[in-house]
Amino acid sequence: MVLCIYKVLFSYWLSTTINLPQHLRVVGAGRILTLHARMTVTLTSILLVILFSGSAVASNQLFPHTVQDGIAALSDAAFDGICMTLVKTQGYACEEHTVTTQDGYILSMQRIPVGRSGGAPGKRPPVLLQHGLLSDGATWLLLPPDQALAFVLADNGFDVWLANTRGTKYSCGHTSLSANDSGYWGWSWDELVTYELPAMFQYVYKKTGQKVHYVGHSQGTLIALAALTKDKTLLNMWRSASLLAPLAYAGKITSQVTRAAAENIIANVPYWLEVQEFNPFGKAAFQLFVDVCKQPGVDCSDFLSAVAGHNCCLNPSSSAAMLGHEESTSTMNMIHLSQMVTKGTLAMYDYNDENKNRKYYGQPTPPAYNLENIPNDFPLYLFHGGADAVCDVENVQLLLHGLKYQNRNNLWVKYIYQYAHVDFVIAVGTRTKLTSFSVTAGEEAKAALSPAGSDGICGSMVETQSYACEEHTVTTQDGYILSIQRIPSGRSGETSGDRPPVLLQHGLLMDAITWLLLPPEQSLAFLLADNGYDVWLASTRGTKYSRGHVSLGPDDSVYWNWSWDELVAYDLPATFQYVHDQTGQQLHYVGHSLGTLIALASFSKDQLVNWLRSAALLSPIAYLGQMTSPLARNAADSFLAELLYWSGLREFYPRGEAVIKLLKSICKKPGVDCTNLLTSFTGQNCCLNSSIVDVFLDHEPQATATKTMIHIAQMIRDGTIAMYDYDDEEENKKHYGQSKPPVYNMTNIPNDLPLFLAYGGADALSDVNDMKLLIDSLKDHEGDKLVTLYRDDYAHADYVMAENAKQVVYDPLMAFFKIQ
Repeated sequence: MVLCIYKVLFSYWLSTTINLPQHLRVVGAGRILTLHARMTVTLTSILLVILFSGSAVASNQLFPHTVQDGIAALSDAAFDGICMTLVKTQGYACEEHTVTTQDGYILSMQRIPVGRSGGAPGKRPPVLLQHGLLSDGATWLLLPPDQALAFVLADNGFDVWLANTRGTKYSCGHTSLSANDSGYWGWSWDELVTYELPAMFQYVYKKTGQKVHYVGHSQGTLIALAALTKDKTLLNMWRSASLLAPLAYAGKITSQVTRAAAENIIANVPYWLEVQEFNPFGKAAFQLFVDVCKQPGVDCSDFLSAVAGHNCCLNPSSSAAMLGHEESTSTMNMIHLSQMVTKGTLAMYDYNDENKNRKYYGQPTPPAYNLENIPNDFPLYLFHGGADAVCDVENVQLLLHGLKYQNRNNLWVKYIYQYAHVDFVIAVGTRTKLTSFSVTAGEEAKAALSPAGSDGICGSMVETQSYACEEHTVTTQDGYILSIQRIPSGRSGETSGDRPPVLLQHGLLMDAITWLLLPPEQSLAFLLADNGYDVWLASTRGTKYSRGHVSLGPDDSVYWNWSWDELVAYDLPATFQYVHDQTGQQLHYVGHSLGTLIALASFSKDQLVNWLRSAALLSPIAYLGQMTSPLARNAADSFLAELLYWSGLREFYPRGEAVIKLLKSICKKPGVDCTNLLTSFTGQNCCLNSSIVDVFLDHEPQATATKTMIHIAQMIRDGTIAMYDYDDEEENKKHYGQSKPPVYNMTNIPNDLPLFLAYGGADALSDVNDMKLLIDSLKDHEGDKLVTLYRDDYAHADYVMAENAKQVVYDPLMAFFKIQ
């Protein structure tokens, strides 16, 4: 339903022509428009799931623009057919095909058998791309060839087939009816499940002799899920399904406009059945949304956001191209979708008459599509967004619950928190999305795509890689409930023998997923497990999986009343004691960045050492006075964190509007280059795989307390390692009994405590000069108890995400552990 809503109003409101840059030639009504999408949307994930797991993902959605003349020109796009106007014009071979369904509808399909370079089709795996509501097969072709999914798949060795559902411009044929006949429109999406998908699958299967990958978006996901619940014969032809913005349940939909429109349609079913064809540019549809926008509580001032959620990253030129391929559907279909919204069910069309339902179904109510009937070994890939007001997160959770019996190795869920419904089509991401990515092993693809799912870190990041995993919680002395994951054995499952426990502690604005981003043969957590260690992963308070408290919630400002001092005083002791109590052994410890700072501070106070076997500190943070990060130093000198705190923001959320606004002001300063934020912040990392950066940005950065950011800024400005400064002598006396905060004295660290320090010459946070101060403070350490590892080319993020970290950091680290 969402695909039509925002276009209806805009089709009447727009009044100026589109002035667009060059790329996409659209012919129609005697005029030519040239379009170009200046955007970079990654197709890496889509391609990888096909390459390594038999699946793909793609998207199909539309976006209103502000041009009535543009709409008129674009609505006649592809006058000579999709192949001629949208495929061959880009230098690709293309074939037009037709398929007749069992109920007589004649459907158009397009085939792109090879990439732009040509060559013989051969045994190229077939992929069927299914658009969503009120769209057609042209959806997959509107971006430039290096970005449009259909072209990218063709260029990467796939045999691409484009579907066009009944009622759309190129699929309006029938063996005995015309689109002007009322009987032509007597169908809902049930008929797409029963007749269209089987007809298209059978056609492609017979033409290619191979099982078919499937890609769907929105309604294209709905009919796929429904078909999988009931048509077992399709499985003989179906290889995998990738579903973007998956639609199964709609009862929790948060779109004001969509819900109001659904309620209006349900309240006036007889009228809509008389309309028969739902034309998004028609008078009936227009009047529907005029009425909806007049309702109390429905805000249409930002119509797109009201319909689809607040899209983060749209490009208007690509959006305009999509307007030219708006299509009709049946009003029965709109009624069916509205029933899903108002009833919250996933069921067949309700005739709202027990006798009619009995006539068609043999029962008074329409049968449900039971998701538990989907074979549990069928490969499914679900991609959804946190800001999607149509495929709302709660609706997706209901879908995942219906798939609870799926084999975890065959169910992947990727969550992009900032994406709304339209973003999945034309987002120019705030996060880095890369269109080229070389992969040589299926495991690397798995690692790159494994998201943080609804079952927590174990379910989404560890068990998916065939490792055993346990979820634990620890309550600190000041009431915070922390999440800890345990990997008790390697992939082989062998648990015999003495497995020394290792606690991994992440850095600032990160969580435990830090240690799981690389493929199993490269990620430190998996390497340790495979090498005989009992691995424990910590996540500090305030991060996604450690936001609990015995009496407070993250919405309470007092929940965020802590700095990293509290991590030293409460979090670290609680996790150390818990792991020690569970295992009965002293711990090895691995920290990165902030995880090293809180460890060093604890050791300086002679805390934890009785539970500790050794500590490995990656990119150690103790002194920050000589750090070279232009972004971090300018943020500290500008009192950015203090400004946020004074404005009442106690939670420092890096993706939040207030933080981004202040960050932009810093990026305008001389000497601060924010074209590459990661480099500006951490230094020039030498050895990061672009796909891992992409996955990293799916999970990070995490929230922390604004007081922690203030505390770190104080360290940068003062060059000291001390407790939080309240910047008020009386307040300091109240907390510390003295006018200035006490220092953490590094010389107090026990000289016989085994320490492994790994630092890099390119690290702009853990600067070499600051490291010299730390090492100098440890000059009395026993010689065989202090090991330093220096890499001239490593920067801050390399220590947790570098492709070669196993060889240059982790292998020496594990060798150090073995002699302790």
